Amino acid sequence: MMLIVMSTTTIPVKRETLARLRSYKVGGVTYDDVLNDLMDDRPPIGFIREHLRRLKEEEFSDWKDVRKRLRL
Repeated sequence: MMLIVMSTTTIPVKRETLARLRSYKVGGVTYDDVLNDLMDDRPPIGFIREHLRRLKEEEFSDWKDVRKRLRL
C-alpha cells in the first residue's frame, strides 16, 4: 500500500467564490486539480505579454537551429 501526503494550505475566499469553485468540482477531482486546470486554461497576463514580445522582437529559429544551439 502506498500513501501520498500532500502539503496543504488554507485560502480565504468569499462564500460566493467558494460556491462557484464547488460548481467546477466534479467526481473525485480535488480543489487543487480544479484550480490548476483553471490556471492552465488562462495563463498570467505577464506570460502572454512576454510571449508576444518575443514573437515580435526575436529572430525566428527553426528546431534544427535550436537543437544545434542547445547541443541536443
